[in-house]
Amino acid sequence: RLYGDESELHFWTVASHYLQVFQNDAPHVSISANPLDICYDLLCENSYFQKFQLDRICLQEVKRSSYEHTRKCADQLLLLGQTDRAVQLLLETSADNPQYYCDSLKACLVTTVTSSGPSQSTIKLVATNMIANGKLAEGVQLLCLIDKAADACRYLQTYNEWNHAAWLAKVRLNPEECAEVMKRWVDHLCSPHINQKYKAILVLLSLGCFRKVIEMLHSMRCFDRAALFLEACLQNSAIEICDETNKLISAVFADYARTLRSIGFTQGAVRFAQKAGGTGEELVTELQSNKSEEEK
Repeated sequence: RLYGDESELHFWTVASHYLQVFQNDAPHVSISANPLDICYDLLCENSYFQKFQLDRICLQEVKRSSYEHTRKCADQLLLLGQTDRAVQLLLETSADNPQYYCDSLKACLVTTVTSSGPSQSTIKLVATNMIANGKLAEGVQLLCLIDKAADACRYLQTYNEWNHAAWLAKVRLNPEECAEVMKRWVDHLCSPHINQKYKAILVLLSLGCFRKVIEMLHSMRCFDRAALFLEACLQNSAIEICDETNKLISAVFADYARTLRSIGFTQGAVRFAQKAGGTGEELVTELQSNKSEEEK
């Protein structure tokens, strides 16, 4: 913050928050006592994000002043699963409005939709046909009506509506299904034609995929951030220790030690070379030898 490094600021703000959240081995169960600031939007915990979206739509509902505004509120309420409130808004459409008939039918559909097999099959068929014919938003609403939000997210991602898919996943899906949607988003962000790996790392932090974060930072040659985050993970017992993890630990700390050596920070280089275990033994010997010669 002091030096204006936004990338570092955002990384460590999100990282420190989720290291605490996942330390209890019960992620996403309840709203954190100190939730991540809502400015981080899709990176916030699902429960807190859902609460904020409901509060926001309540405010928008109170301040609506036109049919378009009312329609948008109704659409959002349907996606949020607030069907009763959505129906009330749909029924407010005046008889002289060109959308009166459609809104009335939609209100009837929402109130009478059932979980029976034939009903669900029909609505799903209509939804997929609408999506195929360019009515993506309308098709997604229908899928949400029959609790097929996971399918809706897949369609949104297929049509490159990645942010919308992530939003819907956080407000409608359980933690496991939401994580699947978010991981597909990460893969998209890491693809060569998008190449937004720093954003992908923040999403992975919010999912508690700390080892993957370390691997990505290391592959991106962000040796300092990778090593310091790895150290924080080890202090908080946030990653599982196994043979593969030990190899990663050695590689990350050894590369950071070499980086520190290259800028003349011998004391720090020795410390991290020692943390690298067998991989850093030769480097430790070399650094200590150089240090002895300098002291002479």
